[in-house]
Amino acid sequence: MSGIKSHLGEQLRNGLRVSVKTRFGRVTGARAANGAIAFLEVPYALPPKRFSDPDPLPPTFRYEDKEYVYETKHCAQPGNDGQSAGTPPVHRVGMGEPSEDPLYVNIVCPSDFSPESKYPVRVYIHGGFLQFGSPHGLSSQAQFVAETRKEVWVNIGYRLSIFGFLACDEPRIEGNYGFKDQWLALQWVKDNIVNFGGDVDDIRLSGLSAGAHSVHQILHHVSHLPAGQVAPFHSVQMQSNGFLTTPKSLAELRPQYHDLCTALGLSPTDPSTLEKLRDPSQISASKLTDLITSEELGMHGTFRGALDGTWLPTSVDPMAWQRSGALARALKAKGVRSISIGDLTEEWYLYAIAHPVHAPRDAYTNMLRYYPESVVRALFDAYAKRGVTPGETAASAFDYMGRVVADGQVHIPVRMFVRDFAGAGGVPVVRYEIRWTPEQVRPKGYVTHATDRPLWALRTPELSPEQEHVALAWLDAIDAAHAELEGGQGSGVLAWLRTKTRGVKDILTLKEDKTIGWTVDKKWDELMSIVPVLPGESKAKL
Repeated sequence: MSGIKSHLGEQLRNGLRVSVKTRFGRVTGARAANGAIAFLEVPYALPPKRFSDPDPLPPTFRYEDKEYVYETKHCAQPGNDGQSAGTPPVHRVGMGEPSEDPLYVNIVCPSDFSPESKYPVRVYIHGGFLQFGSPHGLSSQAQFVAETRKEVWVNIGYRLSIFGFLACDEPRIEGNYGFKDQWLALQWVKDNIVNFGGDVDDIRLSGLSAGAHSVHQILHHVSHLPAGQVAPFHSVQMQSNGFLTTPKSLAELRPQYHDLCTALGLSPTDPSTLEKLRDPSQISASKLTDLITSEELGMHGTFRGALDGTWLPTSVDPMAWQRSGALARALKAKGVRSISIGDLTEEWYLYAIAHPVHAPRDAYTNMLRYYPESVVRALFDAYAKRGVTPGETAASAFDYMGRVVADGQVHIPVRMFVRDFAGAGGVPVVRYEIRWTPEQVRPKGYVTHATDRPLWALRTPELSPEQEHVALAWLDAIDAAHAELEGGQGSGVLAWLRTKTRGVKDILTLKEDKTIGWTVDKKWDELMSIVPVLPGESKAKL
């Protein structure tokens, strides 16, 4: 067995070569140490132009005559990733160099695949606040889960940080380029994965953290597709994230653009400034990422999705659309059959270390990275009424920020999502909770954000035999839950789905003792009591 820190790019160098014929020509990959066959950095779109929508591969496009077995690049990104403190960059982003063209997929197939295999397809969007990460990150690499469970895994690369999410109304920069990248990748998978042994009628889209936020965005995008178009996937899994409130408008994001221009010595109102920003020969990628890393932009150094009227329509508020049940019903009409969504018990710790906290005020400022100030102010007031405040020290503010941001990024959106889908007559949803993760991957012993990745990716080099057994049981339970929701035959405890009406407080749980069963959410009332302060929620059924 290869070592814990062994990258696919290292394993494939000497692996037996395997070629696949696609509509864009032949692609050559290689066998990993465990026998799985991988193809790295297979383009799904043309190299993107900065701050522009991605372009799909044209019918005349042909893949390069080379071996797709190397980790050569990852999206250019800032270096201030607080969540990954202590983790070498190579294990976060791979062995390549930063690039403005991360529009590729990594594909891992079982050792015996063929175009006739029809193995389940699992598409994964990596996390990292939409600012950091890569399909080459160790927690994303899928050779173990693909081979053991006979599944075809696809990890998506997409534009991050300023390259993926800069947006403004004047000048018009629509943003959401990272989400649009992901959307093109999904269409590529639907059209091409059969050549890699995948079943085009069994594609599950999943994502962790920012990846789950991306999935949530994609679900809203799918719900507004024109008549006759369907989703390029059939089931969904959202791991530890979702969006709490409607994304900022392009006008609300204008101050971020102005701060960026000012920091670069450019006039934000000069018509030529955007042209300069779009030109890598005038402003390099490293100049942009170094500026963000320095924290000179403060809260404006975090780039997120925008309500642009193109990726998401402005004719209806996304959260009102979701609350009404229209999202659930539209997704069912678009071919989505089941959704699982969940969280971990101690998400707060990794959110606490994500951004610098030197004083109580920093907790407020850091929350402005994600939400409009009116929402941040309302959340602070709501927690204060419950006696929860940042306190008077950096240490107390650190703890406060972790817990409030984790509530806003994970615990509350998960519950709102389940509430809004329950009884809507649309796609059925199962909620899960993870209370145990492998002890050796927990920082300071916390079952915190992303420590479940060794379970989902079945990272066997990091797991003891007993832990691997638990991971396999958990993956089987989630699959059985999806099967039950889609009208198939589950087994064991999951037959409960057929015999009992599920309530919003019922959770499929990986318990502290490593057993799996159904539990009742004891934090529902506490967390959902915060929700009425959010825009449009005061009269919603909680």
